[in-house]
Amino acid sequence: MQSHIKINLKFKCIIGLLDFERIQKQTILIELEAKSKKFLDYAKLCTRIKKIYKKKKFKTIENSLKYVCKNIKTHHKKITFITITCYKPDIIENAKVGATLTKKY
Repeated sequence: MQSHIKINLKFKCIIGLLDFERIQKQTILIELEAKSKKFLDYAKLCTRIKKIYKKKKFKTIENSLKYVCKNIKTHHKKITFITITCYKPDIIENAKVGATLTKKY
């Protein structure tokens, strides 16, 4: 059974380089699209992603995306494609800034 899922998450965590970002949680938005040769449990993926961000306290969005992709692939070996985007919607007024990483396996 092949699986193609899309996930949109919104939660608060510590992420960023600036002094205030290291102490004050901020809202991030995660968009994930994944394809796999096997069933993907989106609830488990949501939980995994949130736990990673809340535990790791990344300094950059780019590093967070690399880590999350690697972690997901490690736990879901049949994944063939991942695109993940992380936005920080409140960091700049009137802007939604972020980064995207796509991996094909």
